[in-house]
This record gives sequence, structure tokens and C-alpha cells, in this order.
Amino acid sequence: MAARKPAKRTGHHHRVGIVGAVLGLAAAGTAVGVAVSRAAARRVGAERLGSAAGLPAGASDAELREDDPLGAAARPADRTALVLADDGVLLDVEEVGPADAPLTVVFVHGYTLSMASWTFQRRALGAELATANGSRPTARLVFYDQRGHGASGRGPAEHSTMEQLGRDLARVVESRAPRGPVVLVGHSMGGMTVMALAALRPELFGTKIVGAALLSTSSGNLADLDFGMPELLTRVRAALFPVAAFTMRRRPAFAERTRRLAADLISHVTWSLSFASADVDPALGRYVDSMIAGTPVEVIAEFYPALAGMDHTAALEPLRAVPTLVLTGDRDTLIPGEHSEAIVERLPDSDYVVVPDAGHMVLLEQPDVVTAAISGLLRRVVAELPAAAGR
Repeated sequence: MAARKPAKRTGHHHRVGIVGAVLGLAAAGTAVGVAVSRAAARRVGAERLGSAAGLPAGASDAELREDDPLGAAARPADRTALVLADDGVLLDVEEVGPADAPLTVVFVHGYTLSMASWTFQRRALGAELATANGSRPTARLVFYDQRGHGASGRGPAEHSTMEQLGRDLARVVESRAPRGPVVLVGHSMGGMTVMALAALRPELFGTKIVGAALLSTSSGNLADLDFGMPELLTRVRAALFPVAAFTMRRRPAFAERTRRLAADLISHVTWSLSFASADVDPALGRYVDSMIAGTPVEVIAEFYPALAGMDHTAALEPLRAVPTLVLTGDRDTLIPGEHSEAIVERLPDSDYVVVPDAGHMVLLEQPDVVTAAISGLLRRVVAELPAAAGR
């Protein structure tokens, strides 16, 4: 196991801000604005119509890319598609790299985010993998929006479960990578989705699934998180969150108006819980804000119980069959490093990387370190693949 032990944790320099902001978050109904949500809805509608007419998907992609911190340097999709989930929900997919590459890498984003959270990895890995094996690209990258997030459709509230997210991931793999081996890369709720798939389809790991990366994630006990707050305020937060969740489910219009009024406060929450470095580009904070704004308040409320009540400890067993990367920021106050350490205890042969001076959005805050770690995993996987894999 290649492990870097976490440095001694220090008090977060935004802790006082977190205390006030998280309480405001609960009262306000979380997140910010609705503009990106409407853009996403327009995009899904356009792609449904285009698909029905036999036209290529993705025509309205520019709306969701205008806030990309890479700007014109962002990696465009080589292909776009819609994957039909088992309950009829349409999942938005974008791919980078040739369809006949010997390896497929599927990226799964976190709670209230979208595939856009992988923008730095998408550019860097897309360029690296295209030239890593001479004239034949090493891998194809597949990104998708989880149900209710980004440009994907919404399902019924009762399907807002980790099991359903695992089934969605299975459909993405079956639809977009019907042949050849697959590596799964999940951040936060995306890592939990990988574990949900392992619980549902353990036989895929070591056969179809040949590697996995679990970034800033947890296998359970999320209801006990304190976000770095004192115990008394944690109890207050625990009391307020159910009220906020009820408001978001029963009075979504009121919750949307409230979060617009509290946009500045909630943006401070986003910054405090996402990043650790004092010198993070403000554009990244706005970028995360825009992704959260694209997630309807009802979706935020519907998925929260699934996350809080999750226990995927047993689901880690199938991952023993494949090379696995476990990565966390050393100052992640949203899902602290202890959760990654618990995963590593169950996966003693995993590569464990702790990124200095990084919070929960380590993939945006320290993108080069994250990309290098994923690249290392892919090199290990490719080296172990049979010569005829994917052909």
C-alpha cells in the first residue's frame, strides 16, 4: 500500500464562518439560485427532442460550459448521449476519446454537483491518454450527470436512493462500455455510488470492473458529521436540517426564493466547506456555486436521507479484487479523512493519497495532484490488462 499519512489537523481558518453559514444553510434550504437548473432543463428537453428526431445530442451544451474555469481551454466532448435508466430517467453523458479505446474510465460526481466538477481531469487526462500509447489512445473517458443533477432527468422521490444510483451506474457501464474493461472514478457521493454498484453487482469487480478510485468519500456514518463545529451547534444543525428538508420537499418554491435571498451567505458556506487554501481562485467558488444552483432543492432534500443513513462497509469487499485508489484532502471538513482511513482499513492493498492543503473539492483545488493519482491508477491497471483486452 502506497500511503501518505495525513498531517496533524489544525483549526479551519473559516471555522467561525462555517458555524454561522451552516446554520443559515439549514434555515435557507441550501445552495444558491436556479439559473443553471433552468438551463439544464432546457438542455434535457432539447436533447430528448433531438434524440426523437434522430439528431445528435448536446446542441445546447454551451449554456452549461460558460462558467467553466478553464474557459476556451476546456475539453469538448467527442460524443454526447442519453442513457435510459431502469425507471425511465434519462441520464446525460459526455465522452472524450475514441470509442474503440482498450479501456473505459467512468467518472461519477458528487452530491449537488455535476459532471462539470471533473473539468480539470477531463482536460488533462484527455490529452495525456490520447498520446500515452503512441498512435492508439489508452482510454476513453465517460462523464455523466447523476439523476436530478446537471442536465440529467429526475425520477420519483422514492427512487432517490443509493441503490438506485448504483443501478444507474450499471446502466451507464452497460450502455456506454458494453465491451472491454472499465475503471470507475467517484468523488464524494460518486464514490458511494461505486460502492452501491459493488453491493448490487459484486461479480463485476475483477471481471468487467478492473479498477476504482474513491475520492473524498465515505462508506457510512455520515449522519455523525460535525462540519468542524462545536458539539452544541452540531446538535442545533441536526435539529434544523430536517425542518429545511421538509420545506424543500413540501414548499420548493419558497425554498428556492429563500436560497436566492441568502445567496451570499450560502456562497460562503460553499467556499468554507469546499476549499481549504486561502488563495483559491474566486472563479472556482463561483463555479461550485453554479453547479449547486443547478440542483433543485427537492433533489437536495430527497437524497439527504439516503446519504445520512448509508452503510456501505460490507460493499467494500468486492473492491479487494481490483487496484483501488483512495484519496482525500487533509483539511476536508465535509467528509473528514477518518472516513477514507476507514475505507483503507478494509482495502489494505489500496493506494492511499492524502493531499495537503485541500478541502472536499480537492479535484478542483489541487487538480494536478488528483490527476496524477488517477493517472497512476490507470497506468497500473493498463499494465495488468491482458494484451487482447478491449479488442
